[in-house]
Amino acid sequence: MLTSFQELVPGLFQIPGYAETLIRAVYPEEPSSEITRRVEMKMHRQRLVTRKGRPAAVDVILDESVLRRMVGNPRIMAEQLRHLADLSTKPNITVRVLPYLAGVPLGDLTGPFTNVDFALDAKGKHEPSVVYVENFTGAMYLERPDSVGRYRTAQEAIGRVALDAQPSRDLLRRAAREFERER
Repeated sequence: MLTSFQELVPGLFQIPGYAETLIRAVYPEEPSSEITRRVEMKMHRQRLVTRKGRPAAVDVILDESVLRRMVGNPRIMAEQLRHLADLSTKPNITVRVLPYLAGVPLGDLTGPFTNVDFALDAKGKHEPSVVYVENFTGAMYLERPDSVGRYRTAQEAIGRVALDAQPSRDLLRRAAREFERER
């Protein structure tokens, strides 16, 4: 199970145009063939959550800025937001929005993070939970129980003030229509 708070659309949910825009910004000198390869890899990983048999469960809370910050152009944003709303109808995917009006529920900003809880293996054991924290200079996996616990507490606090799934879906579709009008 993945639970996450994000300030950009998570890679598992990105459409090709959104992914390409971000990858080109990070790697401006890369040839188009490498950009295409990176986008294709990202699209391939999405099968983890869309496959028919045992898709991964994902519960993501998006900061409202994800819906407002232009990535690419209005057409890409409208398509991306509709895609998020559609994905959120799948039984293994929950997408919720932390609205601006919720303020700063933790009294400080956490930045994006993902809590990763592993399923039981055939012997009834599982790997310890970890937190994945990605930033501008790289990524970290936090394994210490106190760090994992703090991020789990943060996810719960953010979850208490985030919109529920249906109002979030409605907001995603409204924001998509706003971008469509800008085209």
